[in-house]
Amino acid sequence: MRVHDISAPLRADLPVWPGEQGMRRDVVAEQPEDPATVSKLSFGAHTGTHVDAPVHFLAGAGGIEAYAPEVFVGPCHVVDLRAVAERIRADDLEAAGVPPGAERILARTRNSGWSTTETAFREVYVAYDLSAAQWSLSRGVRLLGIDYLSIEAFDAEGQGHPVHRALLGSGVAILEGLDLAGVAAGVYDLVALPLLVPGSDGAPARAILVER
Repeated sequence: MRVHDISAPLRADLPVWPGEQGMRRDVVAEQPEDPATVSKLSFGAHTGTHVDAPVHFLAGAGGIEAYAPEVFVGPCHVVDLRAVAERIRADDLEAAGVPPGAERILARTRNSGWSTTETAFREVYVAYDLSAAQWSLSRGVRLLGIDYLSIEAFDAEGQGHPVHRALLGSGVAILEGLDLAGVAAGVYDLVALPLLVPGSDGAPARAILVER
């Protein structure tokens, strides 16, 4: 069995969304002076590899606990979209050959590699557009993932965040901050459980792909 770790390592200089608190680790006690080494970790809910909860963009909607755990465990299609320059559109997903009934889709784009090589946030990255979100909804997708810190373009705030709202409003889990460098297109078993923080707008996750 071969396992691919597709999580971003939570290092202190990992890129974060502007205004988001990055990873910080403070050593509270340390051997040999103390009997055990103990650390305190602090970071934003959308740091590194993470899941967006409905309440992140929909006031009054559910927190991270709104998702059933099985959404994050099961067959997953990785699609190679490295040829896409900036926006993943419906026809890109259609051309990727995802079969009907696929419930989990992760896009490997030219973003991948960011989590181990970069320290500064980039405003230009490959993201989904609304047509891709609508295509996913029409196909019954339950989880949609991207290999950077947002599934939507950086300038989406001025447009009302239509991709997030369309997906979250339909109960689709958004998995962001992946790094799929070295992962070939194909079908895997995904495990990407977010931390259970009731009411939270999001939560970090450890994501792996298991080869079949």
